[in-house]
Amino acid sequence: MNFLMTSNQLTSNLETVIPNCKKLNIISAFVSKPAIEWLEEQIDNSSVCIVGRFSPKDFIDGASNIDAVKRCILSGYTVKCLPNLHAKIYQIDENLIFTGSANMTGRGLALVDNGNLEACTQVSPSKESKAFIQMIINGSINLTLEMIDKMQLFIDAIDSSSSNDVTNIWPDNIMPKITDIFVSDFPIVGPGEHHELYEINSSLEFAIISSEYSNFEIAQQYFKNSKAYRWLKEVLVANKGKRDLGFGQISSLLHDILSDVPTPYRRGIKDIQAHLYSYISLYASEEIEIYVPGRRSQVLRLIDTRKRLQ
Repeated sequence: MNFLMTSNQLTSNLETVIPNCKKLNIISAFVSKPAIEWLEEQIDNSSVCIVGRFSPKDFIDGASNIDAVKRCILSGYTVKCLPNLHAKIYQIDENLIFTGSANMTGRGLALVDNGNLEACTQVSPSKESKAFIQMIINGSINLTLEMIDKMQLFIDAIDSSSSNDVTNIWPDNIMPKITDIFVSDFPIVGPGEHHELYEINSSLEFAIISSEYSNFEIAQQYFKNSKAYRWLKEVLVANKGKRDLGFGQISSLLHDILSDVPTPYRRGIKDIQAHLYSYISLYASEEIEIYVPGRRSQVLRLIDTRKRLQ
């Protein structure tokens, strides 16, 4: 039976089961030093995988601790990064899963004074639940000590007085782009429109783009570097010389490449596709033309920028 529990109860349950587990998966947007020190006391001979968000701003603001992440790697844990992560999940072996609002931090697990009041629950270790966890793990990037050192140098070079302007995105020479694509990588609403998910998970690419809506050049730069836009451009480049792709063809391609489990309904895919087209019209009309031949649906054409500049 499922029931809600506080962070204290979650921690107590974890302390009971972790010492005897063989495999531990921790998915948490934030990871702090007190929580890692606590975890090391519980671990006996377990295989540990930790997935965090680990953005530059998270480290600078103290939401996550870079020394704690480095400590995990040195301890032999698998540590991975997923920039749009918001979930908090604790999976012990194949038969026990906890989830809720508690991050892998001292306050999230009530390991320090003035800990957070969290709401957590035990969920059924169903095939779908385990597949969802594995999807997150597979879709994230392995962190190495070399990457951590580069992250530290990047953070050290940032002026503390300008920390509010720090991006949530690492430079490409530090963090390679994730190739797996999820619905959350696409715009939930059109440009300039508000959605509560952008407040809940501000690290989403289109949450960042939306927050910069009033600054056209910055928003445009973020958009053209987004996973959704780069994927679409790759599709159009591969299609060059062939018949231009219509809305339905793009929908079908998008349906096939999404890594979400289960795959979203076609209606939902068409919605995020329509929002993406709106962003293209605003920020990338010089690179991709959207036109409607006759009464048919929208068709995309990659613009040859060399010809345009002649």
